[in-house]
Amino acid sequence: MDTDDALDAGLIRALQEDGRASISDLADEFGISRDLVSQRLHHLTSHEGLRIVAAVDPVFAGHRLLTHVRVSVDGPADPIARKLAELPDPVFVSMVSGSHPLVFESRHANADELHDLLARVRAMPTVQKLQVTTYVKVLKGFFVAGRRGEVVLDELDHELIAMLQDDGRASFRSLSDAVHLSASSVRARVRKLIDAGVIRISALKSGGLSRNRVAIGIGITARGDVEPITRLIMDSPAIDFAARSHGDYDFVATIIGTSSANALDMLEKLRTLPEISSLESWAHLNIIKEDYARAIGQVMG
Repeated sequence: MDTDDALDAGLIRALQEDGRASISDLADEFGISRDLVSQRLHHLTSHEGLRIVAAVDPVFAGHRLLTHVRVSVDGPADPIARKLAELPDPVFVSMVSGSHPLVFESRHANADELHDLLARVRAMPTVQKLQVTTYVKVLKGFFVAGRRGEVVLDELDHELIAMLQDDGRASFRSLSDAVHLSASSVRARVRKLIDAGVIRISALKSGGLSRNRVAIGIGITARGDVEPITRLIMDSPAIDFAARSHGDYDFVATIIGTSSANALDMLEKLRTLPEISSLESWAHLNIIKEDYARAIGQVMG
């Protein structure tokens, strides 16, 4: 990895932790000039598909049922992937390697909504089989559910969330101009939303993949105590997403690596755990949809 690639990877990680980190703070953290930070962020957002957006806590938005679905098809997977991406409930759709060439994640208010979606997918031409895993608890991810307090939102809060879902680094001045409040009032409202866990502002890599980025999905079946598995997942920066689950797997996770060797190293670490009875993996080859920050009207309407 060259110097620019290493810096870009570091900036992405920092912005995943705090999407509104200032240029000055990022420059201090990496020991570089503010001009260089601005230059690399411009490159990442203009040419590498980086977005910095606000995501709404799915539970706050009324989505208490989160699922991972593997799809078997008789024929090419791309047409089915495109149809799935057009539906509102799937937030993630990817073509993958393995016996199930397509996976998607969806969010629902209740089981009836999930059943309706699955019925629509099963009715699509060439779809042969669906294997559904339900997330019990999201451990790591673009948005980890779990609010830290009760909060009542008004119309202005909804407007601010919608704008931050489009641009998580929008200045307080531009937000204040849009909602006709002072910049200090807007700052206080945004801080309230973040502190209460209603939103998280973070970096999201559109399409998920590039020449320096590979994504490997994994399904883990456990035996005995799951705490060592949870601990390794939480302590491993290479694991970008993870959830405890019911169904085919006890855990579903995603490894993000800068190379196949990097991802393989993480898989080998997991395989050393005696608490893992089986581990399946699939490579994400073409991420069709990654929309964890849907418009406020869709997720909260």
